[in-house]
Amino acid sequence: MAHLENDRGPQPLNRQKIAYSSKLLAALNKFAGAITTEVQNPWVEKYGEAYDFLIQGDAFRMKEEIEEAIRSYEKAIAINPSFVEAYTAMGRCFRRKGDLKRAMMAFSKALSFNAFDKEVHLETAKCYNEAGMPAKGIQHFRQALKIDPKFIEAKFNLALCLELQGDIIEPTKLYEEIIEQDPDFLPAYNNLGSVYMRQGSYVAAEKMFRKLLEMAPDFSRGYLGLAISLDRSNRPVEALGYYERLLAMKSHYRNREFIENRILNLRRTLKKAPKSAQSRTVLVRVK
Repeated sequence: MAHLENDRGPQPLNRQKIAYSSKLLAALNKFAGAITTEVQNPWVEKYGEAYDFLIQGDAFRMKEEIEEAIRSYEKAIAINPSFVEAYTAMGRCFRRKGDLKRAMMAFSKALSFNAFDKEVHLETAKCYNEAGMPAKGIQHFRQALKIDPKFIEAKFNLALCLELQGDIIEPTKLYEEIIEQDPDFLPAYNNLGSVYMRQGSYVAAEKMFRKLLEMAPDFSRGYLGLAISLDRSNRPVEALGYYERLLAMKSHYRNREFIENRILNLRRTLKKAPKSAQSRTVLVRVK
């Protein structure tokens, strides 16, 4: 978070009142080592005592003490009603609670003070999606990208949202941009492979899933995508091998029935007997 990037200067935190998580302490120590105490923190100069409550709220939020965090942010806002970061942090807490109405109100208030905050547009878009209003969500994802065209999280979420609306052309372009921008962004390979399959481009899909598995050999969704792309390319021997490997990983329970059915069908096609491991026989211990 941006407000943790500077030391508080001559006004040290009251460590007796705030119980810090180890994660927060690590962040504070990291940045404190690079900044001398003689440098006055501009956040303190700008927000004064309200800044203390923001830090306190962040500490509570990182420990999942959401109600305490909200109260701290409310105190910060009471002191400084235009404290954008406090509204944003409070909105995140309400969203985590599932209170989307109050979350959107907090984000809307933050945007009223700074309409060019890409992170707030992103959070607002996620709220609208979760509230079943994808058109509004798409609008805010696009606004976040207008502010920062290289904002990967906004690109990825926009692509997902558009896919759910039935569009696969723009998501293809967005996933390709993400991979070009950040070759280590693994979910983009998986989603791009899936989009290629929906377009009937099974060779391109196979390439994406193989690339994904090169970088992340334990990424089970990559094995599923690769198995399906090989299956649809009429390469049953290879597809069967990946389906069976995936089933052995025991990490894709949501698709287990589909995987088991494809294994049985492919074994029949290849005239192979079902593996004993796939048998429905139940062993009962005799007492």
